[in-house]
Amino acid sequence: MNTTSILTGISQGFIYAITCLFFIWLVKQVDDWRTKDFDDDRHINDGNLALGLRRAGLYLGVAIALSGALSGTSGNFLLDLIQLILDGVIITGFLFSSRFINDFIMMGHLKNDLECIKKFTLADGRTTMGNTALGTVEASMYIATGFILHGSLAGGGGSFFQGLVSTVLFFILGQIALLVLGLIYELITPFNVRQEIKQNNLAAGIGLGGILIALGIILMGSISGPFTGWGNDLAGFGVYTVYGMVMLLIFRNLIDRILLPTTTLARQIKEDQNIAAMVVVEGAVTAIAVIIAYSM
Repeated sequence: MNTTSILTGISQGFIYAITCLFFIWLVKQVDDWRTKDFDDDRHINDGNLALGLRRAGLYLGVAIALSGALSGTSGNFLLDLIQLILDGVIITGFLFSSRFINDFIMMGHLKNDLECIKKFTLADGRTTMGNTALGTVEASMYIATGFILHGSLAGGGGSFFQGLVSTVLFFILGQIALLVLGLIYELITPFNVRQEIKQNNLAAGIGLGGILIALGIILMGSISGPFTGWGNDLAGFGVYTVYGMVMLLIFRNLIDRILLPTTTLARQIKEDQNIAAMVVVEGAVTAIAVIIAYSM
């Protein structure tokens, strides 16, 4: 690679980074408008971790999804930039749709915005602002959605219309898959996950959020690739979705037995509220998801 190519790549990368920053700013403006009943910036400046987490997840979701739009072969730089901007608008709409799904279905008995500015009393008597467990789940939903959009935008082949329809379709199917996994996780867990999250049990939020991100990574792997026809693509997505869910639940049980040999995940979450243990476990689950996704 010669110096001219290197400098051209650096300058184009800088413009792409500026474009990403613009969309991060845009989603901030939209979220500020959406939550105009309270000042997000003031709460974050005051150390509200719940709001900080959900905003961080939103920004990461934008970047992860846009990186999918940037992957693949590059054509004319100006056309690529225009396509990236169009994809950014689509991504923004989908991420806020995902937030609506999380608020009214995944966490249907809670009101995310109110929970994230609610005052909680900790076990040691200290008070804190914001439900960090709920903020973690919402952030995870944004990140998982970012991975799903990354996969759908990274595919090649087909017309522009087919690409747009494919992105919309796989976003919807991906959200359904996340909701189904959330329901299964609730059913197989020996305590009420959402009740623990409502009580600001951060370990419970990490447990649910971690497995949602892991599935998002696997779904990214199943969606990525050239368009080969609706029948093949949908069949492949269905098979890999079921496969991914089964593998995640199996490996999560194995990780529980291997990394926590003297206790159980259920005890670490409900009784001990052990945040450190859950970070380790969900980190391992995510690592397995990365291997599964790139082995497809």
